[in-house]
Parts: sequence; structure tokens; C-alpha cells
Amino acid sequence: MTQMVRRLGNGGRRLVRFRSLGASRAVLLVGVVLIAAQIAGRAGVVAKSFFTGDDYILLVRATEQNLDWGYLFTPHAGRWTPGGLGLAWLLARAGTYHWALVAGVILAIQALASLAVLRMLTVVFGRRPATLLPFAVYLVSPLALAALTWWSAALTTVVPQIAVAMAVTSHVLYQRDGRRIHAVAAILWILTGTFFSLGVALLPLLLFGLTAVWFTEGWGMSAVRQALRAAPVLWTVYASIVLGGGGVHLATRPPQAEWLPGPAAVAGFLWRLIGQTLVTGLVGGPVRWYFARSDYGVALPPAALVVAAWVVVALAVVITVRARRHAAAAWLLLLGYVIVTVAVPTLPDVVQAGEFRGARSELLAGAVPVITLLLGLAFLPLMGEEQPYLRRLPLARALAGVTVLAVVALSAWSSSAYASSLRTQPMRDYLATAARELARTPSSVQIYDTTVPGRLLSAWLGEYRSTARILGPLAGPDLRDVMRHPGPTADAMVFDATGQLRPMAVSAVVVATPKAKPVCYPLSGGRVDVPLSYDLPRRKYTVVLSYTATREALAVFAYGGARVPINLAKGVHVLYLQVVAGGPALRIDSLSPGAGLCVSAVRIGAPVPRVP
Repeated sequence: MTQMVRRLGNGGRRLVRFRSLGASRAVLLVGVVLIAAQIAGRAGVVAKSFFTGDDYILLVRATEQNLDWGYLFTPHAGRWTPGGLGLAWLLARAGTYHWALVAGVILAIQALASLAVLRMLTVVFGRRPATLLPFAVYLVSPLALAALTWWSAALTTVVPQIAVAMAVTSHVLYQRDGRRIHAVAAILWILTGTFFSLGVALLPLLLFGLTAVWFTEGWGMSAVRQALRAAPVLWTVYASIVLGGGGVHLATRPPQAEWLPGPAAVAGFLWRLIGQTLVTGLVGGPVRWYFARSDYGVALPPAALVVAAWVVVALAVVITVRARRHAAAAWLLLLGYVIVTVAVPTLPDVVQAGEFRGARSELLAGAVPVITLLLGLAFLPLMGEEQPYLRRLPLARALAGVTVLAVVALSAWSSSAYASSLRTQPMRDYLATAARELARTPSSVQIYDTTVPGRLLSAWLGEYRSTARILGPLAGPDLRDVMRHPGPTADAMVFDATGQLRPMAVSAVVVATPKAKPVCYPLSGGRVDVPLSYDLPRRKYTVVLSYTATREALAVFAYGGARVPINLAKGVHVLYLQVVAGGPALRIDSLSPGAGLCVSAVRIGAPVPRVP
């Protein structure tokens, strides 16, 4: 090329520069086309998905609370993510259970993340065709797929991908030209990402490794000292972010009896996370997914694929370490980054969830840009890097291209397997039916609170499985208030397993009836005392009061410190009410003077649809 330029003179130089510029633009154009193809492919999976798991906690909190400091800085499901909570609040207020809106935002965020990763790779490796190889692996990686189908996971993994990629880009630019604007940009990107995921606060550890290995002339401790001396202020700021993020993580973790699982559980978790989920993910796996619930799957790679993936990765490590300068450092940084940013923060969850937690691919979703970068560094030279290879390998380019095509094909298989197993229609139907019921129900109807069926929402959601909280956002303000605080009534309604409103009955825990005739609990001094056969613990109970009154009267239902005013109708009736209380006995007192009252039975339990 140099000889050609000399022969052609200035015109030749302009021609070469023009061709170089054209090739550079072609790489960017192909990258953008690949992003468009990625979004088109992911759109079908995301559109088929729906809210799941702790998405409903996000929705309930967003509809019940104001956008203030208390809301933003209260951890969500044990995670400190004020940025994610803020974005969730805006989307929830824009449309309740509006999955099309959420799906559009998720895809837009993914498009921005892909553009950020393309920018990172072209800055690190240059605008050349080889740069598109690791980028293609990033675009199709199944490790990030499950996070796109889970709103809360997307907020805490896909959004941070943007910050991580841009922070790496800014840091590399600073190492090359020393302009402070790039250092400031790197700090701001890290801080921004930290507001969505505290794991981003650990990114300076990776940046230090990149600097010491690829942007210094020394090795070992000499490279460490050189990196520190070159930018002491920057590394001080970075260290403050790491320590601050660690402090916030420890301060916001929910209290639990044990923080660390036993050695066997740790080993099992690491094997599933790294030995199976990560390693098979590097080659396009896991191919097979396990769906304990119809709307969410975890990686369950076949044993044959695990073995094959280990063989492929081991060969890649051996070949690159022998051929590429600093390839060993890239592989070690990849392993270390996953352990420090993913495995260690997840260990407290392993105490309760067990080693199978390592099969959750969304744990690795936020690390995919870094994994992509480090895979690239194991194979490709940095832009302007001198003598990047220890030896030349025959057919290296052809082999790399075939390998990437194989990874892309296997990734497409894994993604298709996930999409084909995904089922969200039951929850969509349940919410749509409930919305229709609430639209035609006046606020005078007392709808009692029960739980959404377990086949639709996991039991671990606890109080957030309440129909008053899950379905309340679908009702108008007055009816929503009734659902949260239903009053005593003779005609209570409750949601059934399909989302339809049905007349209510009570599945009794305790049934109290008089043991002697007349079949009434004694009325004395305007009150009736009803002993219970069990000393019930304090919780929310639904009570059915069977009574006969000589005339209309007012009274107060008293149980375990709770007092509920009730209206008694003349004749034989039943009265439903909900109360948060407990204890061995209850009382009806403050009865209107002159009214006669016969309480013939009391049933205490949980509301259920009445059997026709």
C-alpha cells in the first residue's frame, strides 16, 4: 500500500483515504443494519411476553406511591435501583398493564444499548470488518434474552448496558488522548448506571485491569504503579465509587439470618452460573430451557452441550494464549468480572433460593457488553496496538468467521426454544376479564380482597398477590378504595380464578356455634361474647356473622383490638366483614338500645367464590 501511494502521489493518498473512509462507514452501516435485525428478531419475543414476577410489585408501588425520595430510594426486591423505579413509575402512570408501551420502551433501550456497544467496540478495535464479529455475538447472545421478557430485569440489566459500554468507551478515549472531558464522561456514565444497578459501581475494577494490561508499557506491579501514577485523581474517584456502591449494597440488603451459603452450595451455584450458564452461553447455548412457570424460563443446557462448550472454550483459551499477546489477561478479566459483579452479590440469595439460582441467565445479562469486549480482546488487537500477536495462525480469519456463524446459529436456536415455550396468555386473559368486570361494577359493591391464583403469580410475592393491589389499578378511584377497604355487607363479591366477580363465601378456619339451646350466644347488657375454639394469630380475616335481629340496629364488631361499626337488618341475615386481628374470642357490643340480637354462628377464614 505504501509503495502504491508513493507511485500515485497526492492523488493516491487521497484515494486510499477515501477508500479507508468508505470502509469505515461501511462497518458502521453494517453494524446499524445488524442492530435493526436484532430488534426485529427480539420484537417477536418481547411482544409475546408480559409482566411477570416482581413486575407486579413495580406496578403496585408505582400506582400507590408518589414519585418522591421515599419511593425512589426504597430498594425493590432487595435491589437499590432508583433509576429503574423512576422509569417504572412514569410507564405505570402512562398506562396500567400497558405491555405494548413497556415492550416498545424495552426494545428502544435495547437498541440504544446495542448502539453503545457498537460504539465501544469500534473505539477499542477500530472501524474494521473484524470488529463486527464480537458485535454479532453480542447481538444474538441468549444470555440477555430472558431479561428482555421481564420488565424489572430489563430495567436493571439492559439500561446499565448502555452506561457500561459508554463508560468503557470514554475511559479508553481518555487513555489515548488524556482529555479530561473523557474522564469526566466515564465517571458520569458509571454514576448513571449505578442508579439502575449497583453492579455498575464495580466497573472501575475492570477499567483498571484494562489500563494496566493494554495502556501501560510495563507488566505486573510495574504496570499497576504506572497506571496509578498516570491518573491518581481519576483512580481516587473510581475507588470512591466502588466503595460507595459497596456501602449502599450492604446498607440496603434485606435482613436475613444467614448471608453466605455453605461451601457445597457455593460450589454448586458457581458451577451452574459459570460452568453451565456462562460457558454454554459463550457458544450460543443453553439450547434447552426449564419453565417452572409458563412465563419465565431458566437455562438447563443438555450435558452434551456443556461438555462441548467446555471443549470449545478450552481450545479458544489455549489457541489465543499461544497466539495473542495479553489473551490470558482477557480471559482472567472475564472470569473475574463475572465472579465479582455477578456471583458474589448473588450469594446471599443462594441461601434461600439454592444453587439453582445460577441457572438464571438474566443474572449475566448486564455483563454481556463486558463479556463481548473481553472476548474481542482475547482475539483482536486494539486499534493502533503494536505487535499484538505472538505468532500467526493459518486460516485464522476463516476459522473465526465459521466459529461466529456457528455461535450465531446456536444462539438463534436457543432464542427460538425460549420463545416457543413462553406462555403469557393466562395472565393476560385474567387481567382483561377483571378489567371488564370492574368497568361495569359500581363503587357501592363491596369487593373483598383475596389472592391472585398461584398458577398466575408466585407465592413469594406475598402481600402483592392481593387482588386489591394487583387489580386495583384497573378500577376507578372510588371502587379502588372500596377494594382496599371493603366495608361490612350482606352481599360481598370476590374475584374467581378467571378474573370474574362472584358472590362470596368463606373458607372457614374457625366455626363458632352455641353449644346449648336456644341456638344463640347470650345477649347481656347490649353485648354478645363469642368464644373461639382457637387462639388465632393476628392477620387479615374474613368473618361471616349469622344473626337474627328484632329490628334495624347499630352495633360494633370487636376482635383483637379492632373495632368495626356494623349495621344490622331486621330478620334473619348474614353479614360479611374483613378485619386485621387475632385472639381467642370476639364480641358484638354497643348494640342499639331495645334491639334484640341472636348470633347463631360465626365463621372466620378466607374469602372464596361461592359455589353455585
